Amino acid sequence: MKFLYKINRNHLILFTAILLISSVAGFYILHHIILNATKESLVEKETLLIKQINETGEIPNLYPVIEVKKIDQLSDEEPEFKEILIQNDVEGELEPYLEYSNHVKINDSLYSIKLRQSIFENEDLVIILALSLFLIISVSFGVSFFISKKINKTIWTDFESNLRAIERFNFSDNKKIELLESNIEEFDRLNRVINVLTEKLIADYLSLKEFTETASHEIQTPLSVALMNLDEALQMDLNEEAFKKILTSINALKRLSALNQSLILLTKIENRQFKADGDLSLNDLISRKLQEFSPLFESKELDVELKYEQDFILKMNDQLADLLFNNLLSNAINHNLKGGSIQLVIRQAELIICNTGDPNSLTDDTIFDRFTRGNSKSFGLGLAIVRKICETHHLEIHYTNDKLHCFTISKDF
Repeated sequence: MKFLYKINRNHLILFTAILLISSVAGFYILHHIILNATKESLVEKETLLIKQINETGEIPNLYPVIEVKKIDQLSDEEPEFKEILIQNDVEGELEPYLEYSNHVKINDSLYSIKLRQSIFENEDLVIILALSLFLIISVSFGVSFFISKKINKTIWTDFESNLRAIERFNFSDNKKIELLESNIEEFDRLNRVINVLTEKLIADYLSLKEFTETASHEIQTPLSVALMNLDEALQMDLNEEAFKKILTSINALKRLSALNQSLILLTKIENRQFKADGDLSLNDLISRKLQEFSPLFESKELDVELKYEQDFILKMNDQLADLLFNNLLSNAINHNLKGGSIQLVIRQAELIICNTGDPNSLTDDTIFDRFTRGNSKSFGLGLAIVRKICETHHLEIHYTNDKLHCFTISKDF
């Protein structure tokens, strides 16, 4: 989730909560205020009514708002307000009224006074005011929300630009990362930290690259000398025991040389020292590889089936592409059964290579680890190199083992 989206979402949630609470609270506050005003109005009407009776002696009655009648004695009850419902004959429905009742003595006579005022219109007024308040707050927030969103997007433009620059950063380019300066202290501080960090990482990368290149040269040279001397020694008149020892030493040195080359290659792939040459047709590459490996298929009597549905186009270095499928096909041959089969399926964004073979305990999590070996003849680096090539070219590779041993390569969208 994007940071700005999260901020805007939190603001929206907070506003919704505030709007609901303030609307409900506003409704009840307005209702309370209007109800108190109505009570005061009824008390004032009672005062005027008492004054009129006192001066004129007339007993006014206007149902249902005024109801006055003489009584024999006063009660101990205090003046009372209550809400009642009265039938409206015109509209044919019950309407709410606030009723004020009191017993008073006027000119030696006792009266029961009941004054009523419709609160139906007041309720409508409260609802109108509450809705108006709701609408005003909503419009105000909507305007401020979109203005704030626009301002925030402008503020974060430099950050987004710097983020893209960091995503494009590559050690192998040997270029200093260029970040835009802003007027925000925290962003500028982050830029300084990233610049210092990337400069140190570039220096470490160049040192490591120089070390691997030097180490490969320095290790390979004495290995070549030793192999050459041992080859010459084999041409001498040797007894059988010495011949076997020299031959064993030669094989061991050759394995060490091959292991050294594989580790150096793996390091170069990790350091992204291979540049993509362009778009590569997987269908053409696989067809060529099947022809190259045909003698090995025949020697092990393997049945090879290629199912082509749609071409899989990759942007990959040609040397790494050859290495990737050499390793996969070699693995499918070396770990296959005599008279077994190999199945290849090519789709638009997916390649599946399956082969028969003996069961094993390897999983998708372990088979690509370095020095994980299916047999003692391999170094356990072939599939590690395959995974590293896939990672550097934004490809996913997975292994499944259900009757057939299958490797699936797909684009990492």
